[in-house]
Amino acid sequence: MSRATARAAAMQMIYEKLAGGQGGEDTLAMVYEELRQETAGTPEPVNEGEPGKDDKKYILKALEGVLDHLDEIDRLIEKTAKGWALDRMAMVDLTILRLAVWEILYVPEIPGNVSISEALLLTEKYSDPEDKSFLNGILGTILREHEANA
Repeated sequence: MSRATARAAAMQMIYEKLAGGQGGEDTLAMVYEELRQETAGTPEPVNEGEPGKDDKKYILKALEGVLDHLDEIDRLIEKTAKGWALDRMAMVDLTILRLAVWEILYVPEIPGNVSISEALLLTEKYSDPEDKSFLNGILGTILREHEANA
């Protein structure tokens, strides 16, 4: 599983958990199976079986990290998305933003520009591609402010 696929799995698990689902091992197995079916026949298919140890570690770390810092992440997104209340944003866009902001703030080994690029790829795949500029603007501002304060 590539990091991009692990990130997609993490995004889907965060979405499910925040929508009232379990977000546990059963969810991970279901998400992994969906990703395996989606990538069949592509240059980077997800293999049979469970995610690898490193992928599973990232997925669960992302799920826990976003949930642990949700209030702070949401305040930052809402402050940056001037004129946009969180409840007006599409849930999938908000989930992608939350994951990318968590990476920017709490995962220094992933460069911020990589988090943004991966978020935009998730937006192309799971949301309206026209939302890319909106997410890019929010994430770019958050990254610049984070780097200026580091």
